[in-house]
Amino acid sequence: MTGIVCLDQEDGLLFNGRRQSRDRVVTEKILLMTEGKPLWMSAYSRRIFPEDAPVCVAEDLVGKLAEPARKDAEREEAAQKEPWQQPGEAAFCLIEEAVNLENEMIDEWIVFRWKRVYPADVFLKFPADDWEKELIETFAGYSHEEIDLERYRKKDRAKFFCETE
Repeated sequence: MTGIVCLDQEDGLLFNGRRQSRDRVVTEKILLMTEGKPLWMSAYSRRIFPEDAPVCVAEDLVGKLAEPARKDAEREEAAQKEPWQQPGEAAFCLIEEAVNLENEMIDEWIVFRWKRVYPADVFLKFPADDWEKELIETFAGYSHEEIDLERYRKKDRAKFFCETE
């Protein structure tokens, strides 16, 4: 599963229980990026997407992501009740609350980074020793002149290719 978050320049995620900012171009990019694949989010996050957007809402999404990894048989049984746990299904999860970066269900993180510093009381820092960062692109948003799109992968999960002579 790919986790998606929006952070400021100092890794701020939330202030007083609310998102720091939003940008409708980011919302559009998330929908394009996830087209055809499940995009999970909380009811709080659902409000920033168009009514007809193909998204899935899960109550206590972060709590469910924190559940320990299940054995194959248990996972298949749980998937009948919780489709976001379908085995082998590429899924995305927009997270706008505090979450553990060591979550086993998240294979990579997509970060939309505001080129500003906002007041924050919840931060999401990717330790350089554990995560590999890749800058995908910088683009103009609607309310932000520049937004970086970054990808983070666990170093032990990153795929490395070497050329042979």
